Amino acid sequence: YMRSPAFEKLKERTKPSYRYQLRALADIETKTGVRLGELPSKSITPAAVDKIYEKLRGGKDGTRLRHANHTIDIAKKAWTVVQRTHPLQFQLANPFVGLTRFRNTQTIKHATRAEAYALSEAILDHGHPHLAAIPLICFEWLQRPENILAGHLRWTDYRPTERPDCVRIVHHKTGEVVWHPLSAGGERFYPELESYLATLSRNTIPIVVSPGQRGAAKPYSFSYAKRIVREARRAAGLPEHVTMTACRHGGMTELGDAELTEQGVMSLSGHRTPDAARGYIKKTDIQRLAAARKRRAWVQELEHSKNESQNEPRIRESE
Repeated sequence: YMRSPAFEKLKERTKPSYRYQLRALADIETKTGVRLGELPSKSITPAAVDKIYEKLRGGKDGTRLRHANHTIDIAKKAWTVVQRTHPLQFQLANPFVGLTRFRNTQTIKHATRAEAYALSEAILDHGHPHLAAIPLICFEWLQRPENILAGHLRWTDYRPTERPDCVRIVHHKTGEVVWHPLSAGGERFYPELESYLATLSRNTIPIVVSPGQRGAAKPYSFSYAKRIVREARRAAGLPEHVTMTACRHGGMTELGDAELTEQGVMSLSGHRTPDAARGYIKKTDIQRLAAARKRRAWVQELEHSKNESQNEPRIRESE
């Protein structure tokens, strides 16, 4: 599959994940002690896939559902592609099709503004000043952490000559580009984040690069960045849910707290549809309080209108 045109057509940022998942699948040890990847393709039956899926998610009550489902999706696609060119080595039916799967219905818990800034400070204390910018960028500018780590946020994107009041945010997953406003009429919208960026060196094109302690500074791998963030979070005593992704969810939720319209949310976040944006905006006490106040104001206005309409005839009679 990795030598097929179908694999070559994948985006470069996607290929490492596919390679990792397929190798992890092939390395699963069977009851006989043989690697799954060493078995003939025809021996992989639907019943065998059920057992593989159970192992991938960590047992019958396992919670690694996202990982397991992603691996099964890739395996199903790879099987279909290779079966077409090597039909004699496969069963007629794809055993990965029709698998009963489980999904985690829990939503990602968002990070608050205070938690996002605390995570940034913890990463800085851990010796990674550029990486410490990611929680802030995810929260304030709503960019995906993997896009920042991949070098899709450059110093040349930040207040360029042609648009000195904006930053260019690329959402590589959807292809959307947002010129996120930073200031207008002398007012700065993100003074804390911009003040922090002003402390960073600009010796490289990407904004987020490693300290360069073992050679030239370069972008972090996603796995290494996650490890540093995890270590920094635990050292600072922050809750486990405070991740780079949770910071982006927190920024999106803050848009909901600010009572932005869906169009306003999408214009800043780069989401193409309201449904896609809604999944990021969590329901909060701030939103409930605002809704309750508006409801009460509406009730009072309604009662006031009723009283006025009831009193109006009596006024005419007295006249």
